[in-house]
Amino acid sequence: MSGTLVPAGVRLAATADVPEGAALVVHVGEGEGRVSLVLTRRAGAFHAFRNRCTHADYPLQRADGRVLVQQGRFIVCGAHGASYALDTGACAGGPCNGKGLTRVAIVERDGALFGA
Repeated sequence: MSGTLVPAGVRLAATADVPEGAALVVHVGEGEGRVSLVLTRRAGAFHAFRNRCTHADYPLQRADGRVLVQQGRFIVCGAHGASYALDTGACAGGPCNGKGLTRVAIVERDGALFGA
């Protein structure tokens, strides 16, 4: 799926911008081709997901633009409280009803994250 969401080699963020147990929203592209992603780091590994809650197809971040992360392990949707595992995107509770986030393939290189 990453090929349709983020072209390979597109720089997403510096690794330093994604602290351990946290999440960062980034945008790739312009206009109708613009894609919003959530980048996360758990146990030193980086992960990327499409920034859309599976419950109601809303962006995951709150009104202030930040993504709520609980206990350094779960992304919590700012709209209705669906929660997802920070490292796998799997539904962890709330109204996501077992549907996980869409994973996007990324690679870490030279202190930055790129589409794979």
